[in-house]
Amino acid sequence: MLERGEELAAEEEGEEESGATRAPAGAGVLGRLFPPAPPLPNKPDPLAGLQYNGPFRSVVGAAYLLGNHPRAWLLPAIPWAAAQTLAYLSPPSNSPVQIITVLVSVVAVIAAGWIGWERPWLFGLASVVAGTMIEAIFLAFLFDPLGVEETSGPRVFFGIVAFQILQLQWILGAFIGWYGGYLRRRLAATNPQAKTNRRRR
Repeated sequence: MLERGEELAAEEEGEEESGATRAPAGAGVLGRLFPPAPPLPNKPDPLAGLQYNGPFRSVVGAAYLLGNHPRAWLLPAIPWAAAQTLAYLSPPSNSPVQIITVLVSVVAVIAAGWIGWERPWLFGLASVVAGTMIEAIFLAFLFDPLGVEETSGPRVFFGIVAFQILQLQWILGAFIGWYGGYLRRRLAATNPQAKTNRRRR
């Protein structure tokens, strides 16, 4: 009788876990494609140490997360900037290079969202913005000494920044970073070991 009760409790807990990750009714197409992912197991509240409770808590919280985890968005910004720089300097007809640069850029931003699971869209956006600054500074120092007519370092810098914004790279960075964090949470939710640990608690 006791064993039967334990089995029923385990089945009910499994139903609760599956229901937590199931898309709610009326969620629409996006809700069905990307059902809500639960928080990562055994991870504390990322904003537990934030003491500010004012009206701009979301903005302060974003700065708090980025300041406490700089490597999560700065390190992916380096390969992203390198890939974007290579794509800018290589001819558009060089399809293999263009494909490689796109893949490297996407993987780098996914990694930023994966590592910065607390706010993956924020870490993806910060990584792309930092990568844009790295790319713009590098190209500005590269073109400025060449003495190209009607080209200067500041003009190249602001031109690269405007070019990336007009290409919607910053918006794509936020979306791809969000997907990286979403993917990590979904994998953690379907991990049998994580479910076993939750049952033991």
